[in-house]
Amino acid sequence: MRKEASENLSGNTQFEGYSVDLIYEISRLLGFNYTFRLVPDGRYGGYNKQTKEWDGMIKELLDQKADLAIADLTITYDREQAVDFTTPFMPLGISILYRKPTKQPPNLFSFLSPLSLDVWIYMATAYLGVSVLLFILARQVKPL
Repeated sequence: MRKEASENLSGNTQFEGYSVDLIYEISRLLGFNYTFRLVPDGRYGGYNKQTKEWDGMIKELLDQKADLAIADLTITYDREQAVDFTTPFMPLGISILYRKPTKQPPNLFSFLSPLSLDVWIYMATAYLGVSVLLFILARQVKPL
């Protein structure tokens, strides 16, 4: 993550956070040097089906302008076909938030709540309609 006052800083000192600490430790253990730089287009990496080209960090890797990219990047099928990913080092669950339904106190008509009012009206209308129809048909049939 880029520091807030990063315009006064240069090179790797303008970045901070877990990813920066992680790459520092990996480079120290494996003995390699690195320089952070932002992607010119500021994108993570999307595939344009019309031009059949990648943008963002994926393009930088494919064009060999970067050796690795470290970011909060989701692993998609298309990205996985284009570049190799490590095992996620910080698994985060992407989810949808919703409001918990409030429990209503039971009352005399609670048994009606599973179906909407419209459904109950349609069922009552159908019941009455079929009853009237059967009554009319039964009166028209002569007993044997």
